[in-house]
Amino acid sequence: MGANLPAKNYSKSNPTTLRLQFEATGSSTEYIDIAQALSAINRKAYRQGLYYYVNSVEIYNNETGVVDLHTIPDNWITKNAWNRGFRHYQKMNAMVETPRSKWHDFKVFMSNRHRTSGTLAPVLSNINLAGTAITADEWAYSQFISADDDGDAIQNADNFAIHMLGPHVGAPNAWSSVSLIKSYQDTRTLPAANGTPQTFADGPTDPLMNLFDFSSEEQLNEIAETLASANDQPPYDKDQYIGVDEGHMQQVARIGTETGVGRVGRASGFCAPMGLLCVDPGPGITTTFRIVLNLAAGTYHGCYAERA
Repeated sequence: MGANLPAKNYSKSNPTTLRLQFEATGSSTEYIDIAQALSAINRKAYRQGLYYYVNSVEIYNNETGVVDLHTIPDNWITKNAWNRGFRHYQKMNAMVETPRSKWHDFKVFMSNRHRTSGTLAPVLSNINLAGTAITADEWAYSQFISADDDGDAIQNADNFAIHMLGPHVGAPNAWSSVSLIKSYQDTRTLPAANGTPQTFADGPTDPLMNLFDFSSEEQLNEIAETLASANDQPPYDKDQYIGVDEGHMQQVARIGTETGVGRVGRASGFCAPMGLLCVDPGPGITTTFRIVLNLAAGTYHGCYAERA
């Protein structure tokens, strides 16, 4: 009996659940965090700040309608903005000697709407078409704690969440959530015809730029404003980076279903920067529907992912 087995070359190695299921509510925009879902389903810690690849998507629904899937734009702006935020996060945490927790990671929201509406938990199947949600004990999105208190020694530190797409939420010294792409844009220089760079008007007050600013005279802000000058006209909108508006998502799929015979819709694969997805049901979708992501297999705990 012991010899009646496949050859050793066919031993199953590193079993990983790559088929992720979610239950979404009709007429409600939902958000998926692939790293969170992988961690919950596989009982392993998957880092969020990676480029995850989806081989295919399936939608199960008994209605005539469409569901759109969106990701963060897959471009150099997204990559650089995330890396800049990560560097500031590491620098901030290095200011204290508190040991990092075992599952410490840099996690961001896709948008402020994602922050306020929450993230879909993955589900496993039950009988009678029911789904059982698989939740994590903790999946804490990162926060910045700013030192920009004007040096008065009485104002509390400003704590704020971070998201990728859209504008900042709040006001200086009272931010609720800060956009990494907006912050990256505001601290970049603009092209200049005369060789003298110009900065964005919001640059000197950028929350991350002021993260370590203890100057009561705002010396760093004065220097930044002094360096501002004229710019050239490039072949793109120099005043807006892709991603500073919440409406700058990249549509990767539109999946249609039909009552009766066409209850399953499918779409081909795509890359999901930071593993974040927006699920946007269109007209006709009013009840609960199921989304299935079939992830690409690879060497990162069984799935394929790339570093930012």
